[in-house]
Amino acid sequence: MVSFLTAIAGGYLLILVLMFLFQNKLLFMPTSGFVQTPQSAGVEAEDFWVETDDGIRVHGWYFPNSNAEFVVVLSHGNAGNISYRIDIARTLLDAGASVLMYDYRGYGQSDGRPNERGLYKDIEAVVEGLKNEKGYAENRIIMYGRSLGGAVAAYAGTKYNLGGLVLDSAFTDLRAMVRDVYPFVPSRLARYEFPTNRYVQHSRKYPIMIMHSPNDEIVRYHHGRELYELLEEPKRFVELRGGHNDNFFASRDIILENWRWYLNELGSGFRD
Repeated sequence: MVSFLTAIAGGYLLILVLMFLFQNKLLFMPTSGFVQTPQSAGVEAEDFWVETDDGIRVHGWYFPNSNAEFVVVLSHGNAGNISYRIDIARTLLDAGASVLMYDYRGYGQSDGRPNERGLYKDIEAVVEGLKNEKGYAENRIIMYGRSLGGAVAAYAGTKYNLGGLVLDSAFTDLRAMVRDVYPFVPSRLARYEFPTNRYVQHSRKYPIMIMHSPNDEIVRYHHGRELYELLEEPKRFVELRGGHNDNFFASRDIILENWRWYLNELGSGFRD
């Protein structure tokens, strides 16, 4: 029995060590190849390049909309690259915004390797690029963060006087995610924080919209509700359909309707 328990304990410790050492690979799942381009999808867009203050070149696609007052910046989830999200750009264009989708360092055509501090540098470079190269005022830039990108988008809200912030299927912080997904792993083993909850509480004064599905099997529904409860007015909660990876397609009508509402309200004082 002692030998058996010792083997179990040793195996458990080995799992913890491996998860600690390889957590970057568990968290960041980039792909470099594009599954489609705006051109192949029949959408007008142009390449957008910026350089971070630590010398990383970050790539994105800028989708112009001549009738738009705002540009929406999409910070995507932890897997794939922007080529998987062109339908999201199309929906935002239909809602009445211009769109900037970019890849974090190590994703798509962007240089470098991903890490938490690096992702924050990436979004800072994107905002500065929109200001300096596209002429956008900060209050005409809206951050849209999905899943992991929620923390990145919320971080930008603490640095800039944005026009707005939308969080879609975002988690409160990474350690809470570890407790949900790996309940047998001490959450303090997580080397990164991605504290969306802290960032939304220290954001500048602008309207925030939270979207989340009760059927999200990865970032559970309580994350969205907890983030919403942390916010002061003005705020809005939108309930989506579907699971974590298919809620956009299951809820496209809901997302389009609420983005149209949101963009309209930004120009008229935001009321619920």
